Amino acid sequence: MEQGFAERLREYRRDKGLTQQELADLLGVSNKTVSRWESGGGYPDVPLLVPLARALGVEVDDLLDGGRPIRALSRADWQSLLSFAFALGGGVLFYLLDLFMPMVLCYCAYLGCMAYGVYLQKYYSYHSRWFQIANVLMCLAVNLTFVVKLAVTAAALVLFGASQAMLGASLQGILVSGGAGRLLPLALGVLAAAVLLTAVIQGAVRRWSGGERLRLQLIRPPLRRLLPGLVPWLAAAFWLFYSLPGVSVERYEGQEEYFRLWLAALAVLGALPLLRRGDRRWAPAVWCLSALCWGMTGLRTYTWAWAPNTGTVVPYSTHLGSIYVPLGQASWGMALAALVLCALWVLLQCVRFTGGERGAEEVPEGEHPEE
Repeated sequence: MEQGFAERLREYRRDKGLTQQELADLLGVSNKTVSRWESGGGYPDVPLLVPLARALGVEVDDLLDGGRPIRALSRADWQSLLSFAFALGGGVLFYLLDLFMPMVLCYCAYLGCMAYGVYLQKYYSYHSRWFQIANVLMCLAVNLTFVVKLAVTAAALVLFGASQAMLGASLQGILVSGGAGRLLPLALGVLAAAVLLTAVIQGAVRRWSGGERLRLQLIRPPLRRLLPGLVPWLAAAFWLFYSLPGVSVERYEGQEEYFRLWLAALAVLGALPLLRRGDRRWAPAVWCLSALCWGMTGLRTYTWAWAPNTGTVVPYSTHLGSIYVPLGQASWGMALAALVLCALWVLLQCVRFTGGERGAEEVPEGEHPEE
């Protein structure tokens, strides 16, 4: 019976997303005690069964009865799902309401939904590491949108008398003419403001909720999992072909179709190093990385334009008529985008989040420690 209990305890703990140390902290015991239970070397005292079941979000009978492999969702499960719905659904609500409501009201509605989701995590379920990570990412996305819209509104008021259309046309002209470098400090400033606002909000959330602090853990992944980081660089290298002299106009006309095929090939090649067992879960991430590279089409710079009716190539200007076809070429903004995407992939492989402070190292599962 003890061995069956050990297997169920380990399964429920993993389903809950808790480490041995985190479960031990919730019960007021040492992580060695939890490890001994999971290795079949002991059994919790009767007074600990109810707190243990509550920490795992199951009933006591689920722990003791091996004939109940399927259990109904407990109240803690529903509260955890509800907290996710409010915290993450609030971000979705922000973007929906922003279509027809003032931005400040949408932002306040998001903060209210997020606060209620954190409240549910604090009082009705144990703090979930995945909840904290998802909440931080959603908060950063909302804050980035909020700061960008504030910056655009302020710039439109100062420069064009509240005409955002004129501001958009001006920015488009800068990007098309290859002057994206002038916008880089502004973009970095907006990103820094969004990160700072997110840090302030999440710091206040943690102080109020009393949740465990997420800590960064650096790991050294195998080389095969870092190789897909070359996909953005290879995608940017595609556009160097159009910097060569003598490229025909037909090549320019079909460049988006060629680039689409190139990205599809990169998605397949980038996933090849991850075919080993245990690495296949990263294949969808490689496909998403390849899809994000499609944004490089918006970073093209235009020096020449082609007139189909006369068959001539003229210097590009934003004042040219619609009959002229701009001939897109590579820009240094593509290299910057490749650098950012590659850095994100490396961070995804090298950084892990751990919760709480560990007073002792977690004992490997299956070992029988001595107390």
